[in-house]
Amino acid sequence: MPNELDKIMNDEDGIQAALEEAIERANAMVVEAEIANVELTQIINSSIDGLLVIYRNFTVKRINQAMLNFLELTQKEAVGKKCSELMLCSWCNTPECPLTKILRGKSSIEVDIERSRRNGEMVPFMFSATPLRGIEGSVIGMVAHFKDITERKYAENTLKEANERLERLSTSDGLTGVANRRCFDQTLQKEWTRLQRTKEHLSLIMCDVDFFKLYNDAYGHQGGDDCLKSVAQALQENARRGGDCVARYGGEEFAVIMPATEEKNAVYVADKIRQAVEQKDIAHIKSSVAPRVTLSLGVATIVPDDLETPESLIKRADEALYRAKSSGRNRVVLWEPVPEISPKD
Repeated sequence: MPNELDKIMNDEDGIQAALEEAIERANAMVVEAEIANVELTQIINSSIDGLLVIYRNFTVKRINQAMLNFLELTQKEAVGKKCSELMLCSWCNTPECPLTKILRGKSSIEVDIERSRRNGEMVPFMFSATPLRGIEGSVIGMVAHFKDITERKYAENTLKEANERLERLSTSDGLTGVANRRCFDQTLQKEWTRLQRTKEHLSLIMCDVDFFKLYNDAYGHQGGDDCLKSVAQALQENARRGGDCVARYGGEEFAVIMPATEEKNAVYVADKIRQAVEQKDIAHIKSSVAPRVTLSLGVATIVPDDLETPESLIKRADEALYRAKSSGRNRVVLWEPVPEISPKD
């Protein structure tokens, strides 16, 4: 009997020791888990980029301090909420939702987005997302990463503006601001090719400031520059349809490319330009046409085809301009073929 009692007592002691050992192990695991959790929180919060851990039910499980600062929220206000409640996006509740894509097998997502602070300030982010997997390996959510790319966007926009300025400089006349000769040549060729397909008219106005060399002699080069600026302005104000191109062709000569424009409309615009320059009443004491600056203009119209070239149109407009100058200046002349004179018998 004593042996049985000792055995029971020994078993109870063993059970108690095993229980105490199990409790110690459990406590140690809890402590280790808590330490790991604290360390993970510190690691996440050390990132200057925003981080979110979102479960498959769209609930926010973790959020770091950088993201809380951006959203101006506390952990208590953010954790447990739906991600759409914290940061509503255009992709919410659509197949474009990153979490939806990841749950369907997408391995990673990266896209530039913009989000606003509470004060309305827009901030550009590079958004990236990767799957969050459970112990058994299945996808249980996603880790979302928000990297502030304000500086990168600023650099990109600065570079874009610089390239646009460079492009404008390469295609515009430095004095008058209208298109330069290079741009004129490119635009005429482009419109010629386009209208060759559509079988529409292409008109060209060539114009010269009357007695400009004498104007420069009388008023100096600065006065001449100011005169050319005023003339260019008159052209731009009267040839302003979307496809029209006003260009400085060279020296005191300007040109206007007018796509899909028949000759009567081109002549009408040319005369409006002539009148606009005359109405500016820029004094020209050396002109034998009028006591003010005037323009002579030649107009030519053609339907582009394989038998002609852009140079053909330029030649015709130049001929019409020559006729305008030789017939008294300060006028518009439309190019027409010179009738052939049959030799007398």
